[in-house]
Amino acid sequence: MENNYEKRINELEAKNTFQEDAIERLSAEVRKQQEEIISLKDKLLAVINSLDKNTLSENNEEKPPHY
Repeated sequence: MENNYEKRINELEAKNTFQEDAIERLSAEVRKQQEEIISLKDKLLAVINSLDKNTLSENNEEKPPHY
């Protein structure tokens, strides 16, 4: 009977160790993806701002009426 409990405890400990490792790897991947998302958001905002500036400058450079 005691041997059965030891076997079950060992199996639970092995599962626990595997789950802890899996959670840590997933957490690291989520952190990496979050950093990439932040970087991409910053780049997207820079592109949008650049396009907005170009649009404003094009509107200010109206062509003369004879065009």
